[in-house]
Amino acid sequence: MILSILVSLFTSLVVPADTSIHTTVEAQAIVSDAGITPFWMRSLQYGSVPMENPGLILRAWNGKGYNLKKKYDWKYEVEATGWTGKQNDFWLTQAYISGRRGKWELWAGRRKEVYGLGDTSMTSGFYAWSGNAVPMPKIQLGTRDYLNFVKGWLGVHMTYSHGWFDNQGPTLNAYLHQKSLYGRIGKPESMINLFGGLNHQTSWGGESNERPGQVYPSSFRAYFYVITLLKDRTIVAIDEKSTWEDINNQYGNHLGSIDLALSIKTALGKFLVYKQNPYETARLINLVNADDGIRGISFKAKKNLIVDHVIYEYFQTTNQGLYMSPLGEILNLKDTHYPETENYFNNAERGGWAYWGKGIGTPLIVINKERVSKGEVNAFRNNAVKSHFLGIRGHLPYSLTYLLRSSYSKHGYISSKSNNPSTRFIESVDQFTFLFILGKKIRRQLYGEMSIASDFGKEIPKTNSLAFRIKYALN
Repeated sequence: MILSILVSLFTSLVVPADTSIHTTVEAQAIVSDAGITPFWMRSLQYGSVPMENPGLILRAWNGKGYNLKKKYDWKYEVEATGWTGKQNDFWLTQAYISGRRGKWELWAGRRKEVYGLGDTSMTSGFYAWSGNAVPMPKIQLGTRDYLNFVKGWLGVHMTYSHGWFDNQGPTLNAYLHQKSLYGRIGKPESMINLFGGLNHQTSWGGESNERPGQVYPSSFRAYFYVITLLKDRTIVAIDEKSTWEDINNQYGNHLGSIDLALSIKTALGKFLVYKQNPYETARLINLVNADDGIRGISFKAKKNLIVDHVIYEYFQTTNQGLYMSPLGEILNLKDTHYPETENYFNNAERGGWAYWGKGIGTPLIVINKERVSKGEVNAFRNNAVKSHFLGIRGHLPYSLTYLLRSSYSKHGYISSKSNNPSTRFIESVDQFTFLFILGKKIRRQLYGEMSIASDFGKEIPKTNSLAFRIKYALN
């Protein structure tokens, strides 16, 4: 499989220029009364929008897509982003090359992507891998769509990848292990589809930036336990660099989500209902924290209407193993690890779930550097959150489009100083954020938009902002 993809990639490179190659350039200017870019204006942008303003963002994109009529094909994307103003920087937001054989593909580089089941175009951010941070460099083998079995009634989608973290946290030269497996019941064109699956991420290997001489195992022996999660250390001899935590718990820091979704297609459009269940240990098997996660419902109309896409999401992370979930209580399940807490997105040895200074997972668990109270740079102090999110998209007269994203949330943390559930959750601050975008396709190759956004509350800095963006397609 891998060899055939590589062969097809090589042979495709020698053919004449492909007319499917496209280029776009864009510019965005942002100003605000507080010099801070509002939450929904900067979040879920793959790290391409600066925290501080006034400033100008310049982007240039060039890419080639797959020709799906071919059994073998290749594609690539390169996107450069530059900031000038209060913050100045330049880097490649995307740069990858991919080869395809049927629905299988092998790619390497930095690529925009999310992991989970839900409404990818309007979500408040998927739990574990949301598109909030700059894409991490990876090598990945997997399917680009569901493989169909049993005459299309069953579908399977899977990925397996290896990546590299930055060196901005307490661990240097750490690796990413990532895999996902999702299934579908029902034909792609069926009125009702059921989806289920999981994604699994691990930060492993590397060396401590805070304890000189502390090196974390990165051998194939350690990798075996990273990918299998097995705790029987007699299966494969343990690495001699293994720490007590490696031997008695797990190699590396693990997290992900187990997801369920229901899709219903009607004459008016598609309804989608979904739940993403976070996990960092095996306690989710006993449904301890089953009430945490993202619950979402969305509707997308078939036609362009004044309101043609609506989404509501409720996000909660206030359990974290603090108490048995209502479903677990109904089933009379037990939690043998109480009063331990999951402490989402944080790890005492390896640091927070972040890359290039941004949270990799949902932005609603705000990284400390973006909070009013700040704290340890790559950590997430207020990771116990309750949030209501509403998104609305639609079309207006004169070829105008609009988008509204708004959320009201409460941010707190789980205290380790008490074993009493009623006193361990510290609910600290409220937060309201919104973004409104008005856009127009000026002509076939030119698009412009105006945005206003505000943040009110005590979790992130108060700010009101205005932005203008123009995008031009060269071909």
